[in-house]
Amino acid sequence: MQKKNLAAIVASLFIVPVAAHADVTIYGFLSGGIESTKATGSGTSEYSSRTRAVDYNSRIGFKGWEDIGGGTKAIWQVESSLRNFEQGGTNDKAQTATFATRNSFIGIDNGDFGKVLLGQNDSAYKVFAGSGNSGLATDVMINTTADNFGASSVNSRGEARLANSIHYFSPNWAGFKFGASWGVDESRANGTDAKRISLGLGYTLGGLNLATGWDKQYDKGVAANTTTSAVNSGTNISFYSLGASYKFDTGTYIGGSYEWGSFDQIGGGQLKQDDWLIALGQDFGAASLKLAYGQLGRLKNVGAGIDGNDFKAKQWILGGTYNLSKNTQLLAYYTKITNNAKQNANFANNPAYDSGLGTAAAKLTAGNDPQAFGFGMKVSF
Repeated sequence: MQKKNLAAIVASLFIVPVAAHADVTIYGFLSGGIESTKATGSGTSEYSSRTRAVDYNSRIGFKGWEDIGGGTKAIWQVESSLRNFEQGGTNDKAQTATFATRNSFIGIDNGDFGKVLLGQNDSAYKVFAGSGNSGLATDVMINTTADNFGASSVNSRGEARLANSIHYFSPNWAGFKFGASWGVDESRANGTDAKRISLGLGYTLGGLNLATGWDKQYDKGVAANTTTSAVNSGTNISFYSLGASYKFDTGTYIGGSYEWGSFDQIGGGQLKQDDWLIALGQDFGAASLKLAYGQLGRLKNVGAGIDGNDFKAKQWILGGTYNLSKNTQLLAYYTKITNNAKQNANFANNPAYDSGLGTAAAKLTAGNDPQAFGFGMKVSF
């Protein structure tokens, strides 16, 4: 009898957790490839041509929900980066992939009211006007080395993932969706309040997608005649963005975006800089061909004796994908960023660093032009 009771207790320890967590969904993808990369042009410190194995922003996530009545669900998600799995989870800046590094939150979801999330999540600006908008799809080779949307890239420099944040995302109202994000500043260093507020609005009708976003970083300024930011009371950084795309029934896609930013200088004055992008695509059955060109404009209102054109950059992207199945995709791309003398725009994923490689001080020297040709595979689950 004692043996039977013990066996029943042991069995229940395994059965109960499975039943309690039956609604959990595991998702993600592993994606990687081989590429030839270099960053040259400055004539000083250069990243010589080399072959490297790269990870295309791989991830794993767990999410679930519970019905709490009245058409409302409690929701949660924990998403972790698997980036750089090809080199043990450590990138070229000596950063390691850890648990819950990506969008991870708890929240409430109601079909009539929308979603409220608390934790770490992409800003409303990124969700609507940036790389987070899969419908807009102007980031044609997202997650690969040819991804050009990011704070240090050529386009969509105002997008971010906000830690210590709360977000609201509306349901679909006759094709319109709205989002708002508030990233709180828990440190309040030297009496500052470096919070971040982000808004986004989108509209979808058939193959048409329109989006706009606004993002403001409070008590953040930039050093004179640069866009390098630092916490500083009374200064702010703001971004505004517009985007549009249309996909025809023939599989032809065209899209574009325009973004402008204003940067309060520490010590006085305000710099301005804009960027724009045009993207084209064509589906051929399971295959898709993509082309994009983006440009980062001159830095305006710089000091005497400084040429704002030296801060310009441009990027070409040519790529394609082929779906072997629902979950497996082949991909290939070529991309090149051309930086003017004082600019160091880099790839949003797998940046090329010409100095300090493997350390937190890794960087790309201004004036070097990163370029990469690669091919790989993506497997989703």
